[in-house]
Formats: sequence, C-alpha cells, structure tokens
Amino acid sequence: MGKKNKNTPPTAVVPPKRNVNLDIIRIIAFVFVPCVHFFLHNGFYSQTVDNTEMYIMTYMRTLALLCIPLFMILTGYLQAGKRFEPNLKYYLKIFKFVVPYLIIMTIDLIYINAWLVPEGIIKPYTLKEYIHNYTSFTHYSWYVEMYLGLFLLIPFLNMIWNNLKSKKQERILVITMFILMIAPSIFNYYEFDAENVMSAASDNYWSIFPNWWTGVYPLAYYFTGAYLAKNKADFKLKPIFSFLIFLGTWAIFGTYTVLRSYLNKPSMYAWTNYNSWGIYFMGIALFIFLNSINFKSMPKLLCKFLAKLSDLSFGAYLASWMLDQWFYVKHLNKMVPVMEDRLKYFVPCILLAVTVAFIVSYFADLIYRAGSIVVSDISKSIRKKRSSKR
Repeated sequence: MGKKNKNTPPTAVVPPKRNVNLDIIRIIAFVFVPCVHFFLHNGFYSQTVDNTEMYIMTYMRTLALLCIPLFMILTGYLQAGKRFEPNLKYYLKIFKFVVPYLIIMTIDLIYINAWLVPEGIIKPYTLKEYIHNYTSFTHYSWYVEMYLGLFLLIPFLNMIWNNLKSKKQERILVITMFILMIAPSIFNYYEFDAENVMSAASDNYWSIFPNWWTGVYPLAYYFTGAYLAKNKADFKLKPIFSFLIFLGTWAIFGTYTVLRSYLNKPSMYAWTNYNSWGIYFMGIALFIFLNSINFKSMPKLLCKFLAKLSDLSFGAYLASWMLDQWFYVKHLNKMVPVMEDRLKYFVPCILLAVTVAFIVSYFADLIYRAGSIVVSDISKSIRKKRSSKR
C-alpha cells in the first residue's frame, strides 16, 4: 500500500477522469447528423441510383446513419452500470434535457419569425402552431422525445442489466434485443413474387419475421453499449485491426445498399435505416475503433476543448435544423440545379452547419447556466427566509 498524501483530506473524492475517446465519439455522432440531413434536403432521395455520384453518396449516407447508433451505444456504455433509484431526485434530472430543448426551440421560433418568414420559406405561425412546435418535438427533436422516454426507463433497464448473474446471461439479453429489434431488417424486406426480389423501394415486401419490436430499437443499442462497457477486455484490439473491421462492415453494407438501390430511388425503409442489421454492426465496429485509439499524449488544452464540444453536442443537434431550412431551400438547391453536382459542396456545407450549430448551442448553454444560477440563488434565498422564521 502506498503512503497517503498528508495534504489530502481523508474524505476527499477524486473526480472521475474524463475519457477523451468518448468525447470524440459523441462529437462524431453529432457531425454525422448534418451529414444525414445533407442527403435529406439536397434531393438525394428523388434521384435514381445509376451513376458514380449516387453510388458515392449512398456509401456516404450509410456512414452518416451511424449518428443515432453511436449516441445510443454511448448512452448504454456510460449509464447501464450505474444504479439509479427511481425517485424524485433522479427524475428531476430530466430538466437537464428539457430546459435546453425549450431554450433552443425558442431560439428556433425567433429565427423563424425574424428570417424564414420574411424570406418566404415558412408561412407565419398561428398561436396554436407556436405551442405545437414545443409539444410535438418537431425540428429534428424526435430524438429528444425518444431520449426522454429512455431516461425514465434507465433505472429499470439498469436493474435488469445489473442483476444478470453471468456473461452468458448478458449475451443472451443482447442477442434477444438483436433478434427482436434488428434481425427483422435481414428477413422482412424482400419482394419474393417480383422479378427483382431485392427491390430497394417496394410497398409489397413480405414479412416473414416478427416485426413489432423494431420500433424500440434504441434498447438494442443501449444494452449493446452496456455489454461493451462491462466486457472491455474482450474488445481490446489494436486500432489498425478495429479500423479494418469497421472498414469491412462499411464496405459490405455499403455495397449491399448500392446493389439493392441500383436503378431505384434510395430507400428509407428499415433495411437501410437506424434499426438495420448493417448499421447496427457498423455502429459497434466504429465505436470499438474510436474507443481503442490511444489519446494519452493529446494536449490538455485540446482535451478540454473536445470535452466542451462534447457537452455542447446535444444542443448542437437541436440547433442544426436552423441552417438547413435556409441554406438548402434558398441557396444550394437553387444555385446548383443538378443534384449530383451538389456532392462537391458536401464538405463546406457540413463545416458551415456544424459551426453554426455549435455556436447556437454555446449561447443556449450560456442562457441555461445563467438561468440555473438565478434559480439556485432564488432557492437559497427562500430557504434562508424559511429558516429565519423558525
């Protein structure tokens, strides 16, 4: 046993060291969000996959779809091992997500009235539509709606996870989640009575595997993240090997997507969405690769900067809607009428979207922090008055 530092109080608690790998994973997950929306707004889904630019963009979209899987795997990785009491103290923490959401939605609405309405991009809102914007989780906020439900469930999900008695039981749970929520994308999206069985966009797919649970696919990623966290030693690979595995999964699923989409318009069905088998394995492979890189020699200042960007990623995700509505509709799509030619603007578009989103998130965070200080001071003042009366 080493000697204790005499200057350290016996009750001192050393704060957990921040893992820069996980910060980078969260940042990359966010950056993939504007990448997905690049294809959503630039006319990609209205084109036929029959030329080099469309092949490239199909591979790129496949990679960008890892945004939600990375977020969800990271949540399970960080949260599943903890034991939360499902009490008022825990549930009040939900305001850490709700308040930033409300702040950024308010900024969105100000932006709509100050910019998008005068530009003729959006019609003026009625009072009912203003309220509806907050309560319907629009403007890319479906993730918030999903995450709030997950937050409420986490204490109970963790009870399940932390009471499993062996690694075998953990594997069985993860495999069960995969079978219920991911595996249907392997079997259910083929048109067996058509000339092209693998048609990418069909309304007559045969369902041959139970499909009901696919809508709660975030649970599959959550428990996958939990398994990766609890069994780190099983996934310790040299970065070059984990990178090659990731490239292999991307090449396989990207090629599969291109072949199925050939001479069709790109599909948004489950076989090529967040609950797709290919996206699931790509997400795991990329997570393991990014988590395997050694960043111990990274300068502390850069680590702090990345930690700040990581903290701002949730708000940046919400704020990313703002630029999209103006930039694609008003500028890029009009300036570059041929959809395939818009590919060359991908990098500047993403850099601009990411930068603006982080700036908005930063100012929203300042508002949130200032509001928290005010609320805290008011709360302390009320408590002092109550104690003095006693």
